[in-house]
Parts: sequence; C-alpha cells; structure tokens
Amino acid sequence: MIDIIELRHNLHRIPELAFQEYKTKALLEESIFKILQNQPENIWKLHYFNNSTGLLLEYTCTKKPYLLFRADMDGLPIAEKTGVSYASEHPNLMHACGHDVHLSILTGLIQFVTQTLPQQNLLFLFQPAEEGEGGAQSVLAEGIIQKFEIESVFALHIASELPVGSVSAKEGIFFAVPQEFDVCFYGKAAHIAFPEKGIDALSAGIKFMNIMEEKLTELKKTERIIFHIGKMSSGTIRNVIADKCILEGTHRSLSKKTSQQINALIQKTAEIVARETNTQSEVKFLASYDPVINEANLVHRLQEICFQQNIKYIPAQISMTGEDFGFFTTLYPGLLFWLGSGCSYPLHSDKFLPRDECLEIGIRIMSAFLE
Repeated sequence: MIDIIELRHNLHRIPELAFQEYKTKALLEESIFKILQNQPENIWKLHYFNNSTGLLLEYTCTKKPYLLFRADMDGLPIAEKTGVSYASEHPNLMHACGHDVHLSILTGLIQFVTQTLPQQNLLFLFQPAEEGEGGAQSVLAEGIIQKFEIESVFALHIASELPVGSVSAKEGIFFAVPQEFDVCFYGKAAHIAFPEKGIDALSAGIKFMNIMEEKLTELKKTERIIFHIGKMSSGTIRNVIADKCILEGTHRSLSKKTSQQINALIQKTAEIVARETNTQSEVKFLASYDPVINEANLVHRLQEICFQQNIKYIPAQISMTGEDFGFFTTLYPGLLFWLGSGCSYPLHSDKFLPRDECLEIGIRIMSAFLE
C-alpha cells in the first residue's frame, strides 16, 4: 500500500517537460512495484516504450477485451507561486495543469485493482508529453497498445472553478481540434531614410493578420472557430525596416476538415501577401490533435455513477481546449470528463493548485467503471 496523497505531493515537487519526465517515470515505477508486491506475477506486466518515458501496466485475468485508463505526465514551463510546502523544486517548472493529480488517481486505481482483483482486463497508460509535443502519437506509433483488443478508453482532466465532489462531461465532441502554426515573412533591412532599398517584412505580417481576420468572418458564421496570433517577432531597432517577421499562432475548430480548411487558407494567404509585398513567406504547421469525442453510453454510465455516489454531475459545453486524448477516442470508444479541483485559479496559472480531496473522488469514479 502507498499513500496516494503523498505520491501526489512528491510528483508535484518534480515537474518535468515533455519527453523529459525521467524522475516522474522513476517515481511511478517505484510506486507501481510497491503496489504489486505479493500480487500474482502472471496477471501483471509492465511495458516500456522505446521512444519515450511512457509506461503501460497490463492486468490480464480473462479473455475479455481491455479497458484502458490514461494519465498524462508532463509539467509546464511556469514558475510556481502557490507557496505550499510541496511546491515545485525544479526552477521555472510547474504542474500547472494538474497532471500530478491525474497520475496519482491512475496509481490509486491500480492500487484499488490489487485489492479487488476484478474480472476485467485492464491497461493503465502513463503517457508523456501531452502539452503540445505529441505524446499520444508517440506511444501509439510504437504499436504496443494496438496489440490489445480494447473495448473503451478513459481519462479525466482536473478542472478549475469546479468544486470538489463534482464532475462535468457531454456526449459527442467535447474538446476541439487545436492547430499551432508559424508564419514567417522575409524581407530586406534598410534605413527608413531610404525605404526604396528595403522590403518591409513587418508590414507583410500585419497585412497577413488583417486578411485572415477578414476571410475567416464568413466561415465563423457557420463554424465555431478561434483564430489567434499570440506572438509577433519583428525588427531590431526603430529606424530600420524589418527584414523578418515571425507570427506564432493557433486556431481551434470542431473537426479535422475545418482545421485543414483553415490551414489551406493560412498557406494561400501567406503566399498572396508575399507576392503583394515582395517578401518571401514560409508556413510551418506544428502540433495538432484530434477532437475528443465522448461515447454516449459511457457518458450515461458516468451520470449513473455520480448519482449512486452522490457526486454532482454538471452537463458540460464543448471546450475549445485541445487534448491529445483525442487520438485515443479516434481509435476507440472513449470518455474524458472534467473533475472538480476546488481551485479558483485557472489552468496554467502559477497559482493553480487542486485540492487533495479530489483524488479520492477521481479514484472512486474510475473504479466504478470496473463493476
């Protein structure tokens, strides 16, 4: 037996970036081995991934298909300001998205299974690199998971502003399709006293943003879309024409088709602007996830569990958040739900700190899906 709250605190102290979760992996391994002491060896097997820090624990006791439960491992490049005794010991790194909670709940579920030995085949996935770095794609690409016949996949995500003892979900599309992108324009530097000698990349970047907003106006009438340029880098000094402009942005939509349509518009608009401004353009499409789609019967089962356990179920709206659990719900029937954290600070805040009490709620809900 291990203390799940203590595990959560220890995980919170050691946040690590995507694909660098070495201490996290070691702590999880140690915890798993302690939990599995005195367990029948023939029903448990720990699998490792060649290309990442992920872990997959297998529990096989019947010839039935498997249920897969997943938690994400990585932290964020944020300096923590919670002030708690178990705050991050890694400078400028923090579990500001609750992955320490997710990992602890999944470990608590494993401990529950060792105590009850349900007649249900199970997989427990500790997945690296959820935060925009392709962790789900990485573990799926190795093919280990696909060797198992999987009936359903499950995950939860801690939610800010929801009280402890509450959950929230919806059928169908739950989380959006995020797409990160960079658009670069290359011009020619010159002193502003001689503008004819320069090519203004900054003006090209501004023109690109204005045209994109104009072109997306029509699409936004029929589709739910977010398009945002969060960072612009250009120029070196006030009296020199900028020879480079880099736009870093993201867009969110509710289908891969719409996301691809916006990508095509970005590419075409960049090319048009480059021709009109005599610049050179380059477009890079970065991380993108599939939408998270919740299976209706699993949402209904979640509602039943909440009623039976006196947990408040709150119907959710579609979130424009991205979550790479969508790659799993593309392959298998799945469920992702919000779990109340009891914290008023938002996700990715330097003061985001879910209450320990939510761990027990998460374990209770997940374990009920084994019945």
